[in-house]
Amino acid sequence: MTDVFTTRQLVKLVEDVRRPRTFLLDTFFPEIQTFDTEVIDFDLLTTGRKLAPFVSPYVQGKPRKERGFVTKTFKPAYVKPKTPIKIGGAMKRRPGERIAGERTPQERHDDAVMEALEDHVDEIIRRKEWMAAKAMDAGKYDVEGEDFPKQEIDFGRHEDLTVTLAGGDRWGQAGVKVLDTIEAWAQNVQDISGAVSNQVVLDPKAWQMARVDEDFLKLLDNRRQMTGSVELGPVTAPLTGARYLGNVGDFDFWSYQEVYEDEEGNAQKLLPDFTVFLGGAQIEGVQAHGAIQDPRAGLQALEVFPKNWIEEDPAQEFAMSQSAPLVIPSRVNASFRARVN
Repeated sequence: MTDVFTTRQLVKLVEDVRRPRTFLLDTFFPEIQTFDTEVIDFDLLTTGRKLAPFVSPYVQGKPRKERGFVTKTFKPAYVKPKTPIKIGGAMKRRPGERIAGERTPQERHDDAVMEALEDHVDEIIRRKEWMAAKAMDAGKYDVEGEDFPKQEIDFGRHEDLTVTLAGGDRWGQAGVKVLDTIEAWAQNVQDISGAVSNQVVLDPKAWQMARVDEDFLKLLDNRRQMTGSVELGPVTAPLTGARYLGNVGDFDFWSYQEVYEDEEGNAQKLLPDFTVFLGGAQIEGVQAHGAIQDPRAGLQALEVFPKNWIEEDPAQEFAMSQSAPLVIPSRVNASFRARVN
């Protein structure tokens, strides 16, 4: 069987794949950037909050220091999911095909390649969602893998923006008000970074704790207008896996959790139990991608680079997708995480 796909065809196929939407990436890291270099440089501004000084109109203006910045350099880890395309599979009926088959072997082969690339894209985006969750949770994350030593990617979030409630301060304890704590956290973010945090994401267990506070539930506006009537209660946002719970003032509340498989095939929660994230557009999160280190890619700036090839003896075809992703909160101090129990 000859190789019927060119690199251009495969790249176009991946571009046309319907991507799974992921809530944390969509909400806090919506921008996608590609780089034609192995490393990724970001300039992080260090701004102050000085007042303009009072002076007489007859004296010279007072010189001010230039706005500073810190350049951080990151080298993203490489991911390259690879799938063998079974040649014999083209001779067999595919799922959903009528008994005895109605498609040609070439059509079945093309479907197998397409499905492999779709799976690769899902895995890569799922990895980026994992990075987004870790960046929101601690302002940093570790990357490691086969032949890739453990490396900590630390964006330098202020220590006061990562908290764990203890003792009588936990949600559900007598006298603890959910909205009071959230407003205090949002004010803390604004005091440190100047950013407004109006998106509140709770994992299901944190949402269970929030619902214990009757005062909070009374304030939570979960009304929505559908087909001319007002309906109450959470609603699942299409394709994101998140449930919109309602709003209080300018705070929007969401419940979100995803499950992924670790390297051993064990199911893991994306968000630890009793987690609350605060953030907003001013995080200015970016899904960055380094250059693809493959001669067939020409070191292009691509989000994902797919390719397929045939080994002659024994005949075996492979499909592989390559990416060098790094999820970056450009203004990391605009994010906040709490464990509430």
